[in-house]
Amino acid sequence: MNNAWNARPPQLSDVNSLLAIATAVSQSTTPIQAIMQQGNGRFWTLTHQSQPIGYAALLPLPGLPHLFELAGGIAPAFQRQGAGSFLWRAVQEAVAGTAVRQITFTTDDLTSPTTRFLQRHHFEVEHEEWTMQLENVATAVFTPPNLPAKLQKGGRETAVRTLPHLYERSFAHTAWFQPYSAAEVAATWEPTDELWTLVSDDQPIGFAWLHFPEPNAAEIEPIGIVTEMQGVGYGRFLLTSLLKVLQSRGTQTVSLGVWTSNETAVRLYQSVGFQHSGSSYSLTYTFPST
Repeated sequence: MNNAWNARPPQLSDVNSLLAIATAVSQSTTPIQAIMQQGNGRFWTLTHQSQPIGYAALLPLPGLPHLFELAGGIAPAFQRQGAGSFLWRAVQEAVAGTAVRQITFTTDDLTSPTTRFLQRHHFEVEHEEWTMQLENVATAVFTPPNLPAKLQKGGRETAVRTLPHLYERSFAHTAWFQPYSAAEVAATWEPTDELWTLVSDDQPIGFAWLHFPEPNAAEIEPIGIVTEMQGVGYGRFLLTSLLKVLQSRGTQTVSLGVWTSNETAVRLYQSVGFQHSGSSYSLTYTFPST
C-alpha cells in the first residue's frame, strides 16, 4: 500500500482532472459531472499527494435497487502499481452493509487489462449479450405467420403510457428483466423513435421500440411478447411484420441485442437472417451475504 494514496469524496475542483483520466482510459466522460452533482456518496476520487489520479463511481440501474454499474479508471502513469486495488478496497469498505448488493461492469473484451483486473478481484462473467445484424434488408423475403394480429404505430406519448407495463408483462420472469419507468422512456425517447404495438382481439400483446441511429439503418431495442402469448408464433409475426415495414422504407440494415442464454430469441433472429456481429459481457461482483 502507498501511504500517499487517498480515496475521498469528490470535489468540484476534481472535474477537469477526472475528465482527462476518463478520456485517457477510454471511459465515458458523461457520468462524471452528473454523479458528482448527485452527492449520493457513491463517487470516490483517488489522489496521490493530493492530486487526482483515478476515480470510481457506482451508477444506479433503474428498477434494480440492489445492482449498480461500475465506472472509473486510473491515470495511465499510475497503473500497475496497486492504485486500482487500493481504490477497489475503499469502494468495498464504503458500501458494505448498504443497499449495494451487486456491482456490474460491461466490456466487449475479456482479455483487456481492465477485465483481467476485475476478474482478479472476484468479478465473474454473469452473461454475454450478442449484437445481431441483418444486412441486405431490401432483398430479403419476410413471411409473417397467419395469426389474428396487427401492428399499430405509436409515438412518444403512447410509449410513455404503455411501454413500461408491456415490458414488465413480457420480461418480469426473465434474468434480463430491467424495468422501464415512464420517466425513463420520456427522457430517452428520440424524435425519430417509433413504438410499434402488436394487437390481437383489440388487446396489446407485444411491442417493439425502433431507433434510427443513422440513415438507412434501424435498431430494435427492446422487442417482446407478453408472457401468456409466447410460444405460438407472435414473436415471429411481430418481427417479420416490422421488417416488412422497414423494407418498404428502404432500410438497408437492422440490428438488435439479445442475451445468448435467450436461446429461443436467438433461433428466431437467426431464422430470418440476423447474424452475430459483436459481443459484450457483463462482469458482476456479488457482496457476500451477512
